[in-house]
Amino acid sequence: MSAPFIEVACSPVLLVGGVATLGWGWLPAWFRNSVRRPVVFGWAQLTLAAALIIVLVSDFLTNTPPLCLAVRVFGVVVMLFGSWLLSVADWEPRRS
Repeated sequence: MSAPFIEVACSPVLLVGGVATLGWGWLPAWFRNSVRRPVVFGWAQLTLAAALIIVLVSDFLTNTPPLCLAVRVFGVVVMLFGSWLLSVADWEPRRS
């Protein structure tokens, strides 16, 4: 019951954070020590926000259960990709 509320509340926060990170290089204070690649972190936030929106949209496709399931699975895959991008943001940059 609270999952749609969490998705609705977290999506705008992640969208604003991703735009702030990509546009101005701003990071939340609790991520400044660990994030080594801020651009990748910004894309990860935008990807996670998109995944939450996709899963939220799948909740409204109740008339067609196969389509609802397919959209939800796609949202989960996008969320996994965003989580992988978050881990990439913590990696040390390559030295050339």
